[in-house]
Amino acid sequence: MSLKGLHLTDRDIDVLKYLAYGPAFSDDLHARFFVKSGKPIDRSNFEKRMKKLKDANHLQSMNPQMLRQRNAPNHRPVYSIAERGVEVLTSEGMNVDRIRLVNLNKRSIPHEMILTRLVRKIYEFDGVRYQVIRLYDDVMLSKLAPRWKMQRIPDVRFTVQLKNGSYFSFLVEVDAGSTHPTEFSRKLVAFTQVNRLLAPVNSKDPFGILVVCDTENRMRVLQRAVQENSFTAKIKPWIAFNTIYNLDNSLGLFNPWYRSDGTKIETIFKEIRMPLKIV
Repeated sequence: MSLKGLHLTDRDIDVLKYLAYGPAFSDDLHARFFVKSGKPIDRSNFEKRMKKLKDANHLQSMNPQMLRQRNAPNHRPVYSIAERGVEVLTSEGMNVDRIRLVNLNKRSIPHEMILTRLVRKIYEFDGVRYQVIRLYDDVMLSKLAPRWKMQRIPDVRFTVQLKNGSYFSFLVEVDAGSTHPTEFSRKLVAFTQVNRLLAPVNSKDPFGILVVCDTENRMRVLQRAVQENSFTAKIKPWIAFNTIYNLDNSLGLFNPWYRSDGTKIETIFKEIRMPLKIV
């Protein structure tokens, strides 16, 4: 394919489609897409191709400084889709609402990588176990309502329709360990207002709040914060916790989740039902 510039191969298109849901480390892209005879191709050839895609404004990249401690390891570049890449995918028929144009210089890379893994997992089951009706990240959400009405914006709001025709909407908070537990609890309460602002007019579909953490230890800290904080007393039955590692298997969102008191939620599509009028 050629769109007034660099000729794009099928592999290039596959890379762009993968990055449409969010950024990826170069090692991931190398091992996933640049393979010949079952083995990754030479690293220098991979880097040359990525440079061409970047120079043509299909991709952008940065070298993250995720660890600033002494003797911290060097990190490979992180790549995300750029403006020209978005144009290519929309010309291929991809809905622009499903493309996350991420400014790597304004994002926390650890947080963004967890969020991207979750978004990819949500879309993995699209058309299989449910239909994704809409999915907005925080950048998209900030454009849908005035900021003065949404002081705290969730990382994602998405709505799916199950095979039986029922709808479920979820607000998602991704936590990489940088938010104080008290502030975290206040954010969750504020999300109920966000949902009222963003829900379709006269919508009666239930919604829940999903918290996705980087580690089990962090998840337990936040569970305890929600369980003990008076701010969340009314809404804690509709908050579900998990780690990104638990979601990274074949079940995705259909994995068991956990309430703030540690009890298991077998499925969020049945047991998490917060009516819009709550709070």
